[in-house]
Amino acid sequence: MNSTDHSPERRVLHVRRITCIAYARDDDCIDVEGTLIDTKPYGVRLPERGELQPDEKIHEMTLRLTIDKNMTIRDAVALTTHSPYKICGAIAANYRQLIGIRIEPGFVQRIKRLFRGTAGCSHMTELLPPIATTMFQALWGDSTQFDPDAPGDAGRGLSPLNGCHALRTDGEIVRQYFPNSYRPLDKAPDEA
Repeated sequence: MNSTDHSPERRVLHVRRITCIAYARDDDCIDVEGTLIDTKPYGVRLPERGELQPDEKIHEMTLRLTIDKNMTIRDAVALTTHSPYKICGAIAANYRQLIGIRIEPGFVQRIKRLFRGTAGCSHMTELLPPIATTMFQALWGDSTQFDPDAPGDAGRGLSPLNGCHALRTDGEIVRQYFPNSYRPLDKAPDEA
């Protein structure tokens, strides 16, 4: 915010950091590792861990997916380094159910059903959507893996086209930068 902002004074209550990193592997797969860390700027007492100092990690959970070029999950490893309760990490093996699932439209809804309620950890499950979008960014940024203007790419599920308002296939950005994928809207008969 700028110095002319007249918002009320604020103080930090909680910080959640989600970091996702994509790694190229020698076997042509990609590892995408997501980590969630929760801290508070003041000390807290947790029933099983006792007193935590300000900014000490309440949660630190990591989920790593190995994804092949067809966007199929080949491996899934979940790790709980810090949690409020010792039992939190016991759910890690459930995330092996991701193996064989393809990241494609409907993925987020599918994993929310798969790990809803007591079938998963809300923090681990929360990492899956940003891991999936990090995978798309990693592949889209690699010109050897993805050409958004190549014929047929927009229908493969990897293309970002029609994934947001800026990249709509009937829009100016696609017309200008991805002309092979540009699809103008049909004009209504009275506009012709």
